[in-house]
Amino acid sequence: MIKVNLKIIVLMICILLIGCTKNEESSGETKIFEIANTEEVVGKKDEEVVTLRKHYMILNPPKDLTELKKLVEAYSKNHPAAGEIKAIEGKSRIFDLSFYRESEDLPRDWQPDEGYMSTDRLEHHKNDLIAYIVWSDAEPQKEYTVYDKSKEGRVMKQMHFIGDQLVE
Repeated sequence: MIKVNLKIIVLMICILLIGCTKNEESSGETKIFEIANTEEVVGKKDEEVVTLRKHYMILNPPKDLTELKKLVEAYSKNHPAAGEIKAIEGKSRIFDLSFYRESEDLPRDWQPDEGYMSTDRLEHHKNDLIAYIVWSDAEPQKEYTVYDKSKEGRVMKQMHFIGDQLVE
């Protein structure tokens, strides 16, 4: 009898812990984090430009595109990418930040796969790309592009900003 009661208590504690974890994940809170193993530094020795590409996941992104732009703008200010690659004399740096939404095809724990028979790279997930920032040493004014996309990835609405200025 004591063993049965102990098992029931342990089971109830496990269910409670799992329920709390699920609530935390689906709380509706917006979170941004870098997608591991996706950073790229592109540029050859004889080229004048080096490009840093970073990829991020946004959990529960805002529906309003102006709010989405403000969110990624604040994130890039609070997590500066410019210090991640040092300026190289004679070369210009380009910073290219992509922000994706979570989906069935691109879950929060997604990792690139370079398998022999199949590959799964971020370029295969453009349907989930919802925001993009680009700037360079030569053009320090940041350009923002934000998207409202259907579940299938069709662009419903797009906004492009140079700094704070909306560009048509």
